[in-house]
Amino acid sequence: MTHRDTSVAALCRELGIRPVTLYRYVGPQGQLREQGRKVLGS
Repeated sequence: MTHRDTSVAALCRELGIRPVTLYRYVGPQGQLREQGRKVLGS
């Protein structure tokens, strides 16, 4: 997500999710949020 050549919309289309779901797990700069860490067990 920190790479500006890939848009959030394109990434979400590729993953088959909505932007709100992506941002639940990953912050705008690509850092894992608490929910993301829980999912990955980090």
